[in-house]
Amino acid sequence: MNGSFGDPAVFLVRVLFELVAFVAFARYFLQLFRANFFNPVTQAIVKITDPVLGPLRSVIRPVGRHDLASLLFAVLMVLLMVWAITAMRGVGLSATGLVVGTVYFTFLTVTNLFFWTILLRAVASWLGNERSPGVAFLSDLTDPVVEPVRRVIPPIGGIDLSPLAVLLAIQVLQMVVGNLLMG
Repeated sequence: MNGSFGDPAVFLVRVLFELVAFVAFARYFLQLFRANFFNPVTQAIVKITDPVLGPLRSVIRPVGRHDLASLLFAVLMVLLMVWAITAMRGVGLSATGLVVGTVYFTFLTVTNLFFWTILLRAVASWLGNERSPGVAFLSDLTDPVVEPVRRVIPPIGGIDLSPLAVLLAIQVLQMVVGNLLMG
């Protein structure tokens, strides 16, 4: 499925499903990380996801800070993406293949979510617009991931290298998991 860029229809299906999954995963992690839900960007994500997650929450209750409805919906979007793309390519897929593909692409979607938000947050910090709602949203989403690394790799000469370390770790982790699952 990594070659989805050769077929425009497959590419569009993948992008659409991944965007929906990104938003659902963002909602899950914002809840998990206790983000500021008064932030306008976070409020937009809540308003976008509420029509689906509201009814789903009546069946699947949160457990502590874990919004299981958001998590289930995001994983379901990834599963449907894997199924749709394999069907579009005319490839038969066993139940095991569907599960492995879903696990792999769920992992990729989550790590890509953090990769892009950390990268955007780093670029925003260089531009110096720390007070905007967009940067606050990115901080809410990325600080819990970057802070543990920041404690190990302190800023050097005023330059924070911890986002770079996390971005490199994400890339290496994606390669290792890709080799293990997709061989």
